[in-house]
Amino acid sequence: MKNNSAAIFIPARLNSSRFPKKILTPINGKPLIIHVLERAQKLNLCECYIACCCDEVKSLVEEYAGKAIVTEPNLPSGSDRIFAAVETLEVKPEFIINLQGDNPVFDGNILVDILKVLQDNENIDITTPVSLHSDISEAQNENLVKVIFNNMENNQPGKAIYFSRNIIPSGLNHFYSHIGIYAYRYHALKKFIKLPQSFLEKIERLEQLRAIQNEMNIWAVPVIGKAISVDVKEDLEEVLKYI
Repeated sequence: MKNNSAAIFIPARLNSSRFPKKILTPINGKPLIIHVLERAQKLNLCECYIACCCDEVKSLVEEYAGKAIVTEPNLPSGSDRIFAAVETLEVKPEFIINLQGDNPVFDGNILVDILKVLQDNENIDITTPVSLHSDISEAQNENLVKVIFNNMENNQPGKAIYFSRNIIPSGLNHFYSHIGIYAYRYHALKKFIKLPQSFLEKIERLEQLRAIQNEMNIWAVPVIGKAISVDVKEDLEEVLKYI
């Protein structure tokens, strides 16, 4: 049964600097953004919307019987695009899941897990999934964002302390990486997008640090499942192994 208090929003824009129009890239004959949407819909977790930048994407989504909301094309981030789309709804969802539009492969349990932790704890503003890595050599990859959080020694959800592209903390034989999916309370997302970029956010190029520096309560949730995003064309090869 669908959760009526929650909704999944998938931000989608065409002008990606590293891979223009990547959301329209065909994968096995179907646009990338449609793979994301249909995987989310199959969960039957809650209502799903594409928050897009233009009528071209909206028309495509509607061809596949999806729901799309057109937002101002030059919004600064996916979070801003999602909030703009939410504000068009007559009834605002209490819980909002931000699922990236370039994430055609993800384990549905990831969304279920972060939503449950958020719903079960009234003091949490935002939840986000993290994955345990046993190969410390992978930590050298700056595109793999590292995170430290309370209760990480027990592999249990806890308040996020810091996110970095560098190795944190050093001296361990394992680390946790961040998966770029979020669940917000409505009022938390509303607060977040009105905050100016923070000092650490600019240095690390990680918007979740804005929440930490403004004392918002963001929790990391360890998950087992995999999520693959398409940042550059070469990432499509890994996606094809799973689809």
